[in-house]
Amino acid sequence: MSSRYCKPAGSDPVWRCPICGQWWHLDLWGDFWEPMSTLTAFLLYHPKWKAERKHRKARI
Repeated sequence: MSSRYCKPAGSDPVWRCPICGQWWHLDLWGDFWEPMSTLTAFLLYHPKWKAERKHRKARI
């Protein structure tokens, strides 16, 4: 799957696509979703990244 199929949503400024795993964050003004790397998600949003990883591992 490609990130072009992602539909970021929600009130949280960070979102991870459950289909392809692409991380997204809202721009500074909150108007557009921008893709970001997993490393950036890890460094800038570690608590969210850790919770998402724990959730994925629980489903395996």
